[in-house]
Amino acid sequence: MSGTPADLTDVRAAAELITFGLARRARPVEGSEYRTLLDRYRTELRFKDVVDTMAEGLGLEVLGTPRAGIVLVPDPGGPFATRLGDLRAMAEDERLVFGLVLIGIAAYAYPNDIDFDDPETKLIDIPRIDEFLRAAIAAADLPADDDRARTAAEVYADLPSFVPTQTGRRARGCTLRAVEEVCGWLVGQGAAREAPTLGPDTFHLTDRFRLLVGDSAGTSALEALREVRREGVS
Repeated sequence: MSGTPADLTDVRAAAELITFGLARRARPVEGSEYRTLLDRYRTELRFKDVVDTMAEGLGLEVLGTPRAGIVLVPDPGGPFATRLGDLRAMAEDERLVFGLVLIGIAAYAYPNDIDFDDPETKLIDIPRIDEFLRAAIAAADLPADDDRARTAAEVYADLPSFVPTQTGRRARGCTLRAVEEVCGWLVGQGAAREAPTLGPDTFHLTDRFRLLVGDSAGTSALEALREVRREGVS
């Protein structure tokens, strides 16, 4: 940011925009305050500098401003970092499976680098992600030095796809329930939206998820699953 002191009204506006971004489910619809601030960020360099500097001070980075709104990613050690510990209490195996499902969804939806530049909504559904992961585990060449990924794959492969509750829902301890939980978590993070008109197990992945996956692309386990997806496993 330039050496000229920022106007306090700009500082307040920057804080409001960051607040909208942290809300995750907030959407910059036409005529809203969120949309007005987002447009300022896109068009006013000085205001953009104020927002970026404030975000950096809070341990955040602005990844982009797609149509879904401003996308903020926290520093791993920062106060806004998302941790698996924020979820319900999980055993270690459950945590490993959760992480594997998360990167499996990313690999399934964005197998090619060009996909990160495509704002078109990606659709996923729970049974298809489960099928992909099972096929990918059998086909993927997971890195030998990534013990967590290999252990997660082994745990996932050993679990049944479906265990019913007394009411016929998916019980904990099956992979369909694991995928369901991850999808629900993504909705809570503003990275996915339910698509009930397309089926109870169908979700839209948002631009927020696309940018976050693009920012993390290159990790060995994710790239191994993306390669399998590119080869046509589904």
